[in-house]
Amino acid sequence: MTKRERYLRALRNEQVDELVWAPNFDYWLAVSRAEATLPEKYEGMSRNDIVRAIGGYIWNRAGGIRAVLDGSVKSKSYSENGMTVHEIETPVGVIREVYRETEGQHRTRFLAEHYIKDLGCLNVMKYVVEATHYEPHYEPTLKALEETGDDGVVLNGCFCVPFIQFAKMDAGYVNGCYMWTDHRKEVDSLLDAYFAKYLEGCAILADGPADVLATGDNMDGVMISPEIFRQYAVPFYQEARKVTSAKGKLFEGHWCGRTKSLLPHTPGCGLDIVEAIVTRPMDDMSLVEALDMLKGEVVLQGGIPSVLVCEEGGAFDDFVKYVQDVIVPLAGRKGFILGMSDNVPPNADFARVEAVAELIR
Repeated sequence: MTKRERYLRALRNEQVDELVWAPNFDYWLAVSRAEATLPEKYEGMSRNDIVRAIGGYIWNRAGGIRAVLDGSVKSKSYSENGMTVHEIETPVGVIREVYRETEGQHRTRFLAEHYIKDLGCLNVMKYVVEATHYEPHYEPTLKALEETGDDGVVLNGCFCVPFIQFAKMDAGYVNGCYMWTDHRKEVDSLLDAYFAKYLEGCAILADGPADVLATGDNMDGVMISPEIFRQYAVPFYQEARKVTSAKGKLFEGHWCGRTKSLLPHTPGCGLDIVEAIVTRPMDDMSLVEALDMLKGEVVLQGGIPSVLVCEEGGAFDDFVKYVQDVIVPLAGRKGFILGMSDNVPPNADFARVEAVAELIR
């Protein structure tokens, strides 16, 4: 059995003969290359070849779709006082968002100003959503499949739950939740527009060559209550799954926040896989508790909290003990894929990531 075959079986919630280990260190790699801190032995190597070198399975994210705005909408980006500004001009108004640097130009940026500030901005955003259509762009996926070969799987990032798109990205959670409470009809109108467009996009991706479609939810139960989850996430997941499963695609949610309150509601929600599930010490639940809440119905990919691959999370021996005590006993459990929660940080002790394959063997 190849790594690809084993990984796909594990994603389909089938029993496999060894624990699949799918590291996610894209952020660490991008920053290390940009800041010239990449270990010398990895110089000139592709991300996939580094995964192969450390004994992992390739979990390869690639593009598969292109968003196109009609001629009535103009979009531009520019720098202003060290900030990056995105501005959208429409016949009904202009909206803009602003990103600021955090730890440096190559690190994750902070979304300091959101597109939606008030109802006027919300109406402009709805115009933008309705003026958007999606087109296939499968070339990056085909290239990724060729580069991955039999050593792993390829996934397309798709659309997050419309409520999360609005509350997290468009308006910011504080302003978004106030608007949702005070102006439910207007907010739901925008969410309905997203819902329809996102399903159109999912259909295009489902027709493509990727193995998995993965939402960008960054799901967090502190921000999304079980009630909001049932009202907004479940209907979207279930409709999207109808589209994806009809074409044999697996449907995955990126759940990198604190999700203990949501996991009991996950079986039957429409997702095949929840990925990047965070456990103790970054959330108040153990890995076994998280798996138990999924009742064997939804696959969990995760298990190594990012803090544990850093010196701040303990000594190297503490990391080894965690893998031996927490991960190794789960090696034969169906519905579990060992992955990162969520990513290897730039300040990680990468030797810990390198050690995992041998520790779980």
